[in-house]
Amino acid sequence: MQIPLPLLSTYIEIEEFHYQKNDTVTPHSCLWGDFNFSFNGLLEFSINHQSFLSPPSYGFWIPPKTEHCCVAVDEHITHYICIRIHPELCNKFASSCKTLSIRPFFRHTVAELLAQKKLNYPSAEYQQHLLQVLLDQMQFAPCYDQYLPQSNHPILEPILKKLADPLLFTQSLQQIFASFDVSERHILRLSQQELHISISEWRNRVKIIYAISQLKHSLSIKRIGYELGYQHSSSFIEFFKRYTGQTPSQMRET
Repeated sequence: MQIPLPLLSTYIEIEEFHYQKNDTVTPHSCLWGDFNFSFNGLLEFSINHQSFLSPPSYGFWIPPKTEHCCVAVDEHITHYICIRIHPELCNKFASSCKTLSIRPFFRHTVAELLAQKKLNYPSAEYQQHLLQVLLDQMQFAPCYDQYLPQSNHPILEPILKKLADPLLFTQSLQQIFASFDVSERHILRLSQQELHISISEWRNRVKIIYAISQLKHSLSIKRIGYELGYQHSSSFIEFFKRYTGQTPSQMRET
């Protein structure tokens, strides 16, 4: 359903929040859908006894009437955006929680809308145009069940814990697998069954979350890349851009 431009502002609302580490939003639900994403920082959502991470460059879609709570897990202030979607527009999105990949253009669109909001939207036509662009980007963004799925499987859980340890990022998958009395083939099969992504993809996402958090510190890009197991900065930059759509320098600036 195409919403007439003069009415679109009544179907989409944008709010921003700033959270300190361990700040918690208590369980609640809403008649509207929520599309959440972080300008910087990391939130962890809890929905139906499942945990979902919401890192920068990925948005988190929560359908209407879905009870959820969240906690800020970043060491620094988390600047978080909540885009509320009217129930009549929610049929454009999934009926279950999803993680959506967002691009720098999306972030710029939201930043411009927030800037216009502070000016009380001097141009209604411009506001509606930005909202339509925003809605289109959300509707056609790549979609995942969740960014970093977890598992309580007795074999897989301790393996994931080691794969997520920053002190072990320089070790290969095979080196970490060797410390467990289970075949690599079995681990790969468990990963697909429990996580629905490959174990190598899971670890790459862990590394991206770590890299994003480290960009806020004074560590050089070369040092962060080295901690992730990259001997050359160019290889790390290429890896980072493939997952986020930005170079580490560009994300640090934003």
